[in-house]
Amino acid sequence: MRAVRRLCDGALSVAGWSYLLMVAIIGFDVLARRLLGFSTESTGELTGYLLAAGMTLGLGGTLLERGHVRIDVLVQRLPLGARVWLHLAALLALLVAVGFMAFGAVSLALDSWQLGATDLSGLRTPLALPQGVWAAGFLLMGLAAVALACRSVVLLLRGQPQALEAGLAARTDLDEARDTLQALGGSRP
Repeated sequence: MRAVRRLCDGALSVAGWSYLLMVAIIGFDVLARRLLGFSTESTGELTGYLLAAGMTLGLGGTLLERGHVRIDVLVQRLPLGARVWLHLAALLALLVAVGFMAFGAVSLALDSWQLGATDLSGLRTPLALPQGVWAAGFLLMGLAAVALACRSVVLLLRGQPQALEAGLAARTDLDEARDTLQALGGSRP
């Protein structure tokens, strides 16, 4: 689990840098058009690739941090035993969905690689590069989901449903407040 977390943390950093690079490219293009009278004409293409990379590379880390949106109003009203099984079912459904997404993304990147496909823009970007990063993000999310599933089964077998729920349930407002205080250097409530 630690290795997967480190890998996901690294991918989250790359995702963050992707967004910062997007801002720099867009800012440069806006300034160049206004002040210098020219445009790079590749801003849309480059920022689209960076957006896709940032989004998918952040999926695994967001999963491990329980940051994905979940609608669980009814689930939270059930007894712990039922909640645990519903959390596991949700994780299984996620594994199936991510499996399909990863399969499709990897297939697309491999097809682009074999065909030598490039973007139709002036940059002629080999499409296998951004698609490969996109596929890597889905694969990393799948790896994170498998690691969570393995840890959850171990916790279930050890008779630790509270720990299992703590790792799979949606974040609460107290979790958010605790993390904010910790980030600001304060104490935990």
